[in-house]
Amino acid sequence: MKQQVAIYLRLSQEDLDKRTNRAKDESNSISAQRLLITQQLNLDPTLHDLPRLEFCDDGYTGTNFDRPEFSRMMDLVKRGEISCIVVKDLSRFGRDYLEVGDYLEHIFPFLGVRFQAINDHYDSIKHSGKTMGIDVAFKNLIYDYYCKDLSKKVKSAMGIKQREARYVSCAPFGYQICPTAKHQLVVDPKTAVIVRRIFLDVIAGNSTSQIARELNREGIATPAEYKGRRRQTSPIIPQWTHYMVLNIIENLKYTGTMVNQMRESCHIRDGNQRRLPKEEWYLRENAHEAIVTLDEFHQAQAAISRRKKAIRTHHDQSDRVYFCGHCGRKLEKANGLSFSCPSHRYHSQSPCEGVRWRKDALEDTVFEALKIQIKIVQIESADGKSAARSRGANLRRQLADLQAQYDACGRDKLEQYAAYREGQITDEMFLSRRNWLTLQQSILKERMEECKKQYEANRQAAGTAAEKQKSVESMADLTEQQLREHLYDAIERVLVYGPDDIEIIWKFQNTTATA
Repeated sequence: MKQQVAIYLRLSQEDLDKRTNRAKDESNSISAQRLLITQQLNLDPTLHDLPRLEFCDDGYTGTNFDRPEFSRMMDLVKRGEISCIVVKDLSRFGRDYLEVGDYLEHIFPFLGVRFQAINDHYDSIKHSGKTMGIDVAFKNLIYDYYCKDLSKKVKSAMGIKQREARYVSCAPFGYQICPTAKHQLVVDPKTAVIVRRIFLDVIAGNSTSQIARELNREGIATPAEYKGRRRQTSPIIPQWTHYMVLNIIENLKYTGTMVNQMRESCHIRDGNQRRLPKEEWYLRENAHEAIVTLDEFHQAQAAISRRKKAIRTHHDQSDRVYFCGHCGRKLEKANGLSFSCPSHRYHSQSPCEGVRWRKDALEDTVFEALKIQIKIVQIESADGKSAARSRGANLRRQLADLQAQYDACGRDKLEQYAAYREGQITDEMFLSRRNWLTLQQSILKERMEECKKQYEANRQAAGTAAEKQKSVESMADLTEQQLREHLYDAIERVLVYGPDDIEIIWKFQNTTATA
């Protein structure tokens, strides 16, 4: 096991003062946690010389352990690369009573990892073979209760603000937060004109798709782009759509009416929210400046309601793997007979217009590509399995040779010591030879560790290849009819660029095929 110390730091959004964006309690700030732990490690003779790794989850709650740096730290713990974890106190590690207790009493002892919580005066090395103690368990319970109590208080305070018609969520497109009153909406002059234009265009008889196409033609930023929310890594090109325009038309807030309590969580820490019926909403007219009048709002609703609304039906979703290669959007299926990109409705002269295939023709093309891909993977898997077996045998021989050299150095050390005791060699000769042999053993040990890593990586790669081969072999044994029925089991996604240009990404292989 590598002797490395993990310094774990955490600060949640609840610990921050929203006005200053700084920790309410300065002792809980990341810098204060780091300083306290560093000072403690420097004073501990058993830990001060060990290498240190820092893991910092800034802005993550302690009510669950789904945190990126915590997960990275535990991966290293499971690989045996961390021998000790140090935190400021148990609340920084986590606020879930049961899970924290499970880590302290079962997981860390099983993995042989020492755990320290400085301000709680807890060190697992002092509790070896014993429970963590009633004082630590009680503090852990208090942290959990504090978090639940805080959630109730926050929910209650939010409810009061909602009943008072104060802004408590995201400012809708067309508005921004008042710089002097954070719970008040004010009109955003840059985007309010776009909102008003959309309402007037709908009242004039334009369809939502026509409006979206015109906004895209003029290069007007979408609400997500304007607020800087679009992920730079997203493959989907931003654009105005029918649904974006419809969401604006149906938003009552543009009449100056504040609408709150539209959704609520069923219980504390519930990640899902249920939509409440309109009778339970909190409504307050004239809560902020209106962008459109109430009469204009109703006219827009009437213009929309005149159009026939589609009836939602449920269909087989297994074939929802087709995406536009140009804009990245999922293709629409029309009457179950053809696929096309919806983006062409919102752009003129768009390359997405050429993304149009009959369903049967597209599936025939993908099916033929699948049969070819199965043969390719069978050949690659067989070659890879043979190469992995050969590489594994070479690594085993290397490891055995290195171990033999390491053992020979150990025997040579004993022989040199015996010769020194019998007076056959001088002190200088013995020390020089011993130091050289020790250095050689250190080098050999590093090479053995590297060889073991390569062997383990090769073993895992061989196992992965065997699983893929088994999956492919099971598909190869199917009849053509059965293979067609399981066609989409093998496909991650299909990128469609044109009537004769597609790219297929397979589940069982990190490669793509084009057709």
